[in-house]
Amino acid sequence: MSATPTPDPSEHKVPSKGEELAEKAQAAYQWWDNLATFHAEDPLWLGAAKIGFRVIGILVLLAMSPLILLGLLLALMAVS
Repeated sequence: MSATPTPDPSEHKVPSKGEELAEKAQAAYQWWDNLATFHAEDPLWLGAAKIGFRVIGILVLLAMSPLILLGLLLALMAVS
């Protein structure tokens, strides 16, 4: 009599929407970080441009933070 192995449910786990969104956000951050990281072999003008990209990224995040906080506040008000 041959025993059939029981399938492992963790093998075919479908990622949730939140996990997919987190993976996309992580990939986008890694792309941006790689773009804005200064390497030793980069020429001086490229290093200055990369520092500028990093500053622009920080300014965008700072500009978005009040909107994100407002969105969270509205979401909490809608839930309660």
